[in-house]
Amino acid sequence: MKFYNKILGISAVTLSVTACNANLFSKHVACDNQEAISLVEQVLKDDLSETLEKELKSLISDGAIKDLDPAKLKLSAQSIKFTLADSRTEFIDPNSPKTTCSIDLSLVLPSDLVKKSDEARAKIDRYSTEAQANDLDVNYDNNKINLTLEYTLQPTDKGDKIFALVKNSNNINTLISDTLTYAFLKPQIEKNQIKLKEEQNKHVVQAEYEANQAQYEANLAAQEATAAAEDVNAEYYEDY
Repeated sequence: MKFYNKILGISAVTLSVTACNANLFSKHVACDNQEAISLVEQVLKDDLSETLEKELKSLISDGAIKDLDPAKLKLSAQSIKFTLADSRTEFIDPNSPKTTCSIDLSLVLPSDLVKKSDEARAKIDRYSTEAQANDLDVNYDNNKINLTLEYTLQPTDKGDKIFALVKNSNNINTLISDTLTYAFLKPQIEKNQIKLKEEQNKHVVQAEYEANQAQYEANLAAQEATAAAEDVNAEYYEDY
């Protein structure tokens, strides 16, 4: 399973929706268009859901969650609330209907989620949530993530759909999905470690038994050798 993988590239996700007031769109879509902002939020949610789905398939394929309900991982994503505010127009392309925008994205990871995730990470020697955020260059402080999200909006020629292209969400998506996954896996990790400890204890007991048995047999052999030597000496004195 790929628990953690630093992403150096830029991830792009595209999604389209049918606009209710499509005929009101001009050549360019305004960055503060509420339908467009809702679309960007949906892109973030769908991207997270897709990542968790891939993680889940990998976990199931590896037989890593025999004692867990797989549905709980995707359900845990409902605790993630994206907040988008203060959209800005960065560039209006005069030669196409594309508009480049930015917006402030913030979200708070629930403290109990981070706690479970970090406890699970520690048990298998993985980065903490904060350490992973630093490694991914994610603005993370006290469970809060902040990002200036970049996106491009473009209406279709008919004006009946908006296409949203989100440009720089890969690293926060990795951080969030890994945090959810580790928290989800915590009970399984603990159970696996208990089983491992039980197996190790069995091996220790078996090894101690075998060592004691070997020592007993060695002592017995030594005693028999001593007794045999004494018998030989006794016969020698009798003959003499």
